[in-house]
Amino acid sequence: MRPTAPDPAPVGFPDPSLTIPYADGLRYAQYRLKMFGRGDLKPFCQRQALPYTTVVNLKNGTLKSEEIRLVQRLLRSLAVPVEIIRLAPDHKTHRFLFPTPAALGTFQRQLKGFDSGVSPLDQTTDEPSPN
Repeated sequence: MRPTAPDPAPVGFPDPSLTIPYADGLRYAQYRLKMFGRGDLKPFCQRQALPYTTVVNLKNGTLKSEEIRLVQRLLRSLAVPVEIIRLAPDHKTHRFLFPTPAALGTFQRQLKGFDSGVSPLDQTTDEPSPN
């Protein structure tokens, strides 16, 4: 007897509060790419089946146009689970959708740290004591 495939889960309406703009996803990807050691980016791109030259251009900020699918693939390769959505059917702007508030919160904390210039190694997760 052949096992039956499970029924696919229904797709609900995306929660706009779990989205970020393309610019935030791009900026995060650029920060993360700059963390690679010399000579480590090309093997990473090969393992992830990413176009090396385009990834280097993305890292350096020299892309000529938005590369929404590439940024999504790159973010997923960096363990950032995002989907691409448009919040309105006729809207041309895409956003990245996170699966949970926790995933979005982690992303936002990391991006805030990158933007502040504080090394992830120097960031602490403990809140200071009020005393």
